[in-house]
Amino acid sequence: MPYPAQWPNHPVWLNIFAMLALLIAPDAPAALDSQGVFERHENAVFQIRVIHKETGKKRSIGSGFIFNRSNRLATNYHVVSDFIDKPETYYLSYLSADGVEGRLRLLAVDAVHDLALVESDVALGAPLSIGEPPAKGAALFAMGNPLDLGLTIAAGTNGGVLSQTDDSRILFSGSLNPGMSGGPTFDDAGIVVGINVATTRNDISFIVPTRYLERLLATQPQPASFLDEVARQIRDYQISYLDRIKAVDWPSNKMRDMQIPAAISPTIRCWDASPKSRPEHLYRRYTVSCKNENDIFLTQQLDVGKILYEFIWVESDKLGPLRFYRLYQALNASQFGSRATEDDVKQFRCTTRFVNVNGMDFKTTLCARSYKRYSNLSDILFTAAMVGKKDTGFIFNLDLSGSDFTAATHLIARFLKEIRWQH
Repeated sequence: MPYPAQWPNHPVWLNIFAMLALLIAPDAPAALDSQGVFERHENAVFQIRVIHKETGKKRSIGSGFIFNRSNRLATNYHVVSDFIDKPETYYLSYLSADGVEGRLRLLAVDAVHDLALVESDVALGAPLSIGEPPAKGAALFAMGNPLDLGLTIAAGTNGGVLSQTDDSRILFSGSLNPGMSGGPTFDDAGIVVGINVATTRNDISFIVPTRYLERLLATQPQPASFLDEVARQIRDYQISYLDRIKAVDWPSNKMRDMQIPAAISPTIRCWDASPKSRPEHLYRRYTVSCKNENDIFLTQQLDVGKILYEFIWVESDKLGPLRFYRLYQALNASQFGSRATEDDVKQFRCTTRFVNVNGMDFKTTLCARSYKRYSNLSDILFTAAMVGKKDTGFIFNLDLSGSDFTAATHLIARFLKEIRWQH
């Protein structure tokens, strides 16, 4: 006798089916703790060394892990940057957890996201599985070789995407020490979800999502010059970054009698930087300072990609015109903040012009200097000081490091369109 047609959808049967499904469902894999992650993957994580050819000693160290192929390691660009800078002086090698050493060759770099791929002539083991980072607050485990003290693991959590960057960096609550750079960050299933980034100049720990490693696999064959490739990548990124900033509406603030741009991008933060007012100064000064946190590692001494701008308003009803002019002239002396030396960059070349900015006259100075070994990268310094007032002054300063000169001048032009006298 056949079952009634309505039985499969009857509430009683639906409850029975649901209970049966729970009974026969496979158990979810147990989450790993730091010990479990370490024991499962310690043989897939290596120390990566930059070795001086003449002394045979380590210049610097980092970490790397087997990625995509049995003879390929992923690491950070800054880990191998000394070799890129001076391949005639250094070579790359690896050290495994069981003490095996070997030479490495550089395959590809992504300087913008601080990634590199290196290869050995021999198989090193099975590639690790990679995936997307888990939700904010989830457990993460970072492996690496801190301070040449041996392989270790640091537990932490996903602190979320750094909003001041282009979404390519994720905060890690654990402690990443120098030497752990380039090592893998795992989720609690033992899947690599990011690459550690730790340098002596970092105040925070963060990881780069693995999707940028997958993009690096699709790059063109090995370039003739990695220095030229690094310069090209940074320049292309800077052009795109500045173009995105210029393409949107900018918020504005009122600063005394001036309308000024506020934070022109989500990657930029603005702060009040006004000095403490003192009666003996006989003047009042207000300052707004803005900068991005999108630093790009270039060499062990230099970061590029910085945008820094400030607005200064000064006024006085107690200083005479001559004393006020001297004060104003002293304030209009912007200095480019960089650790670049004469070995890194050429001298600044400057042009000064008087321009009309929305009905007010400004004295402007544009300075630029190029990098000696990184073609088409420049530092740009621009300053504009309002003229024609006896007791009021306004100064706009803008610095860009390691940028494209033409893209920088377009950004400057946009700033000048946004600055307006409202008295």
